[in-house]
Parts: sequence; structure tokens; C-alpha cells
Amino acid sequence: AAGGVQRSLARGEALIRAGDTAAVCANIQRGLMKISHINPAGQEVIVGLLWPGDFVGTPFAGDESPPAAHDVVALTPVTLCQFPQARIERCMTDHPAMERALLARTMAALGDVRTRLSRLARATALARVAGFIVETAQRGDADDGQTVTAIELPLSRGDIADLLGLTIETVSRQMTRLKNAGVIGLPGGRRVVIHDPDALAEAAEELV
Repeated sequence: AAGGVQRSLARGEALIRAGDTAAVCANIQRGLMKISHINPAGQEVIVGLLWPGDFVGTPFAGDESPPAAHDVVALTPVTLCQFPQARIERCMTDHPAMERALLARTMAALGDVRTRLSRLARATALARVAGFIVETAQRGDADDGQTVTAIELPLSRGDIADLLGLTIETVSRQMTRLKNAGVIGLPGGRRVVIHDPDALAEAAEELV
């Protein structure tokens, strides 16, 4: 903690830009960030999200580590604690339990990504949208980690479509479908009210 520096990022402000060579390590405390890159057609592709509690950085990558491949940008106002990479590496060397904890978290995140990729190949459009709402409800409430009944979606419908491999029209249709079924409410803007968490979780498991 003594080696960390508190930073606040405004919406749209970047922590890392693709091509950066400076090593950055940070722990997200509040807010939400996106991991994205620009494809050959010049379009932004969102490949992941960072929630409160997530760690950014690659300790022990060495001096020859390649430049950053992705942008890491604040989707909302973000508070984080940033550390010099060398300080993180020394701390982990001195405290093996910390190193093991980060390794365990990294492996868990890798498992989540593999599970998501596997499910995306078989999940219906409804399941993808419902699953995103479930994840936002579970991870977006940083204070106690409990599922909330009303949430603010962190992405526009276009960005959600990009993340889930759908079109904007499909995302809108599936949200309307959940609304008409009484599972969620859409009072306006990006706000979603979850009326039936069990039905929403069941919809998130629907496979082709």
C-alpha cells in the first residue's frame, strides 16, 4: 500500500494505450474499464471489461516484454491504485502468499475467459444479453458483492453488441423480449430493473 499511488480517471481517459512500452500495474477500486483494440477496418473491438477488484499489469514480464496490445480505458469515472512494476515484483518476492494469490486470481480469470468463449459458441442471443446483465449486477455492486435489483448498464447497446458478437438490433430485441416476459424493466437510458433474478439466470444458460 505504501508503494501505491491513488489515481482517478475520468470517463474516456486511458490507463494504457496500445503500443505503450511503460509497464503499468494497478488495482481497480471503483468504476469500470474496457479492454479494446482497433481492428484493420479501423473499428474498435471491445475484448473484455475490468471491474472493481481486478488487477491490471504483467509482473515479471521482463525488460523485453512487448508493447501493450490493447487500450485500457475508463468507461465510468474510475479510482485505482497504481504501482511501479518493480515494486510489485519485489513485494511478491518478499511475500510469496501475495504471489500465489495473484496467480490464483489470474488462473481463475483465464478459466472465466475460456468458459465464456465456450459458451459464446453455443449460447443464444438471449443468453448472451441475459448473461451480460447478470454479470453487471453481480460485479457492478462493489460495496457488498450482492446481486442488486436495479443497475446501470456500463456500455451502450452498440458496445454491448460488440462485446457479445451481436448486432445492436439483436441486443435491443432480446432486452425487449426479457422486458415483455416480466424478467426485467427498462425505465429509460441504460437503467435496468431486475424483477425476476431466477428467470434471468435461467435465460443466461440458454444454449443453441
